[in-house]
Amino acid sequence: MRKKQVQSIKDILTEIIGKDSRLNNGLVHNRVLKNWHNIMGPTISRSTNEVYLAKNGVLFVRLNSSVVRNELLMLKDKIIRSLNQSVAADVVKDIVFK
Repeated sequence: MRKKQVQSIKDILTEIIGKDSRLNNGLVHNRVLKNWHNIMGPTISRSTNEVYLAKNGVLFVRLNSSVVRNELLMLKDKIIRSLNQSVAADVVKDIVFK
């Protein structure tokens, strides 16, 4: 009788996704958007109306408070570092607060 090689689903998906860079980029972009709320916390999340990551690495964030927008502008570099660290990739190049 022949032994079957057993692979975990994680290994199989990693192998498939690794071959298609567009799929991998899409997953990383999606993780950045999901991590926005985790990293920024509930107070900033309540002030956030929309988060969009463009293909050129610019994260657009629409806020409903000008006070929050000004505070986030001062922390922009730290936010970019935190988001990139959360996905282990250099995806976010800049942030535009609207």
